[in-house]
Amino acid sequence: MNLSQLAEQIAQQDAMEWIGLVTGVLYVVLATYEKPSCWLFGILSSACIAWKSFTDYHLMADVVLQLFYMSIGMYGLLQWYHGSASNDKKPIVTSPWRRHLVVIFGCMILSWPLSWILIHYADARYGYVDTLLTCLSVWATFLLIRKDLHNWVYWIWIDALYLVLYWKTDGYLFALLFLIYALISIYGFQRWKISMDRQEYIRNID
Repeated sequence: MNLSQLAEQIAQQDAMEWIGLVTGVLYVVLATYEKPSCWLFGILSSACIAWKSFTDYHLMADVVLQLFYMSIGMYGLLQWYHGSASNDKKPIVTSPWRRHLVVIFGCMILSWPLSWILIHYADARYGYVDTLLTCLSVWATFLLIRKDLHNWVYWIWIDALYLVLYWKTDGYLFALLFLIYALISIYGFQRWKISMDRQEYIRNID
């Protein structure tokens, strides 16, 4: 496929996909700047992606994931907004590497039975990979709400793999969305790392 063919297919995508793309980008950009309003755009983007994943791409685990994003987005909004309203901004933190290893291993094990169910009863494509990414995305979302620096590391890899899945299922606009997500996640990691180092510096002075 050449670039002109890709551009033609992207131009033919419907309004739901464009809304999902624009609001999704706004969500990630605002998250890098630690803005509570990011969660509102994330909820809208997830609704659009869930609909297209169900009706067009048959990525059933991703449908479940997007519905989870919509519900957890409300929780994230309350958590971040509470800190902003009280002028007590949630600090950026990190988790022990052993905890990440345990969670990743647990996600790999849990994905086997879940993917079998989705493949046999929901006509899911790329069952195991799709399900594994779903489980890791749930964990990464909780890290984002907690403002754990390493949530961005998860998103870089998750977004890169979703890019491949949507490309292979002809979801070129969403593939572009996840490419943008991955690039912004790299920026988000760098920005949060600087912010965390600054808060550590201020703490040490105090």
